[in-house]
Amino acid sequence: MFVRAAAMQPDLIGMPQVYLAVRGYPKTIDYLYTPESWESGHKYLSKLTDDNIFFVGRILDETVRNGETMNNYTERFIKDDLSLYSSAEIFKSYKKHFEYNCLEYAWGIMIPYLDFQSAHYIEDRLKLILNSKLKDSKTAMAFAIFTQPIEDSFSLEQEKSILGLYRDFPDKKLLSRDPSEILAVLESNHFGFYKRFQEHAGKYAWIYYVYSGPAAAAKDFVETLKFYAKRKINPVEKLNELNDERENILNEREELFSQMNLGKEEEALVKMAAKIVFLKPRRKDYQSRSYYHLEFLQKEIGRRVHMSLTQVRSCLLEEVEAALLGKKINIDKINSRAKFHVIFPDKKKIQVHIGKQAEDYAEENIKEEDVKVEDLRELIGQPAYVGRAKGVVRRIDMPDDMRKMNEGDVLVSTATTPSIVPAIRKAAAIITDEGGLTCHAAIVSREFKIPCVTGVKIATKVLQDGDLVEVNADEGIIKIIKKYEKQ
Repeated sequence: MFVRAAAMQPDLIGMPQVYLAVRGYPKTIDYLYTPESWESGHKYLSKLTDDNIFFVGRILDETVRNGETMNNYTERFIKDDLSLYSSAEIFKSYKKHFEYNCLEYAWGIMIPYLDFQSAHYIEDRLKLILNSKLKDSKTAMAFAIFTQPIEDSFSLEQEKSILGLYRDFPDKKLLSRDPSEILAVLESNHFGFYKRFQEHAGKYAWIYYVYSGPAAAAKDFVETLKFYAKRKINPVEKLNELNDERENILNEREELFSQMNLGKEEEALVKMAAKIVFLKPRRKDYQSRSYYHLEFLQKEIGRRVHMSLTQVRSCLLEEVEAALLGKKINIDKINSRAKFHVIFPDKKKIQVHIGKQAEDYAEENIKEEDVKVEDLRELIGQPAYVGRAKGVVRRIDMPDDMRKMNEGDVLVSTATTPSIVPAIRKAAAIITDEGGLTCHAAIVSREFKIPCVTGVKIATKVLQDGDLVEVNADEGIIKIIKKYEKQ
């Protein structure tokens, strides 16, 4: 869908095609692109935005409209008795999600094209405006204010909801016990609260799902309550703090606007920064929620055609249709695709290579960046949330990595996703290879107030588990104090 979406963009807005590809393994996906085509897309979208800043608003609005429509459609997969659907209805539903999701990608991934190499369209222009309108002593503060979202993300909405549950928790001494035991006691002794807690778990089961889950269960949200208890967080104070912060940001924005005397286009760009920070990750949230819904449909397909969830997910659309019609499909090919595949555009077609064909294609066409990392003692990136921290490096890219994360460690990732938020909570600082102002790491670091440096590019190549580092997120500098030496 990701690759197909890029091929749809020329028809949506007349832009040159950006050539995107994926290299897939059982638990990870590498997202690939050709720099020349990305640069062409960057120049085209930058020109459209230069001519009319509200063009970015149109992209964001289309992403939201389609995302909400997609979520409303796929929600039936968890509400309906899918066993009563005919095979034709099952495939129609599956294909409909495919079409919605392709369109969500097509609109959603346009915003990242505005960034190319060291150029960050919105951030760069926002800084120029602030530097021309404010004293030097105020620009950093103003930049931080104008790049804060002015509405709650789904993640922050969930955070406030569970803080309310923690505030009302009937017996906080219970939180020293095992999550399963806590739930059992709540069900037998505090059923009203237990029901309310289960409603929260059902509403936000998708919050860390991303593309393939697993969905968050009630015990995972109990772990959040245990985390609050361990940190001795006062829920009333924390909720007041979150609400006061939002009010303060809105007041400070108004004060800054009154001082700057902006022209119409300048004001539109400044306001667009907060809108992008709020809505860019919204696309991934819409997809995460629909992928969670889709799992129920995929399991029903698997039940009917005797395939595992992984096998269903590894099928092409035409293979799902054939299987539901009772036709014979090549299960060995599907299993091979689950192990390794490369998907790339070839003129108007999307090619899917597996097995040796994929390996040969990857070796010939996918160029890994050659980075010399020996003796590097300092890395530089883009400050995303200010602060300083010292800690031990933990490389966290997927949920399976989270078990090695300890309180106060420095989380290092290629690019964070909602699926590793439980590890992010424990982090003294966050460092990522990818991203800028509007990436997931930047947004979640501002929500949790964790020092964060993004766009380091080679952090995951230089830093390894056990390294001791010092993070200066005020200036975007990471110093390696001591490299880990295996015993």
